[in-house]
Amino acid sequence: MSEEKRILQCLNCGQPFEPMCHITRQKFCCDACRHKYHNAKRHYDVPVDICPGCGDIVEQSGERGRRRRFCSDQCRVKYHARKVMERRQAREQTKAICPNCGKEFQAEWGTGKQRRFCSDPCRIEWWAAYHKANPSIEEPAETCATCGAPLPGKQKGQKYCSRFCYLLAMDQTHVEGTCQWCGRPIATTIGVERTYCSRECAAAGRYALRGFHKGSHRISAADTQLWLEKLTQAARANKSGVRGKRVRLVCGTTSMYTGLDGLTAIIRYHLRCDPYDGSVYVFRDGTGSMLKYIEWDGQSFQQGKRRAQSGTYPWPKGESGRVVEISEKEFTYLLSRSIVPFKSHKKDI
Repeated sequence: MSEEKRILQCLNCGQPFEPMCHITRQKFCCDACRHKYHNAKRHYDVPVDICPGCGDIVEQSGERGRRRRFCSDQCRVKYHARKVMERRQAREQTKAICPNCGKEFQAEWGTGKQRRFCSDPCRIEWWAAYHKANPSIEEPAETCATCGAPLPGKQKGQKYCSRFCYLLAMDQTHVEGTCQWCGRPIATTIGVERTYCSRECAAAGRYALRGFHKGSHRISAADTQLWLEKLTQAARANKSGVRGKRVRLVCGTTSMYTGLDGLTAIIRYHLRCDPYDGSVYVFRDGTGSMLKYIEWDGQSFQQGKRRAQSGTYPWPKGESGRVVEISEKEFTYLLSRSIVPFKSHKKDI
């Protein structure tokens, strides 16, 4: 008569299983349950059916190989956050020794937060003893450096009798200069060479084009009518013709929603060109009916758009990232007279 099969219960998932032999020490139904059980017991140091966060009994789903260690996600997050804080607090930090009293103390850690002394009285006492043992060779001033009046107290480093004398001395160190780009007056200090009034003027002066008139010739006036008269006279005095520009057509399609920063990034990193070289960079959209072009004039970027109402602009065929250079005259013709009309879809009757 055959023996009845023994049915055991898995220690991890609780599912009944049949052992491999009649004499066995098997406690788990599969290797997955065995690994999960021992890993949970080793990492959390609590019984398997108890939540490590709150200590409540955890209800299992009964699925083979799956084990819940926490009763909820909130307990799991709090438990791991507490463990992280415990590891940080248990981390050994270097102790410091106070040079005044010799006491060992914990200095604060971080940029600019290290302490040399355990307390402020120790710091004051140590520096008082240091200055007493190492007196200063220079004698304190007796008169004010600005007005010559006698100083009320002979303190180390005191040079002025009042704040008014101090501000007056600081004003004497300031010198008025002129910005090399915009021509505006700027305040500089003696011994400090300041060339531009702002970062914008410094960038414009760095990427200035050859032969471009700098800001020293800029027309400036407070009255609008006077400024307009000066502008008219300067335009009449300038007899130079229109300067030739280098126009570069960017092959491929570009989204017209791309802003100025995005277009300059395409020119610099994708096309490997300099957006500040004075060339006109032209982009076309996917439909071919809209163009977008930018140009650096030495001070700022000029941005323009053109859209054909009933046609498309002819465009060179090439891979995305390729640049085709044309003249300014050809670009003017491209914008005005070279629009290709759409093909009519109506059938002739």
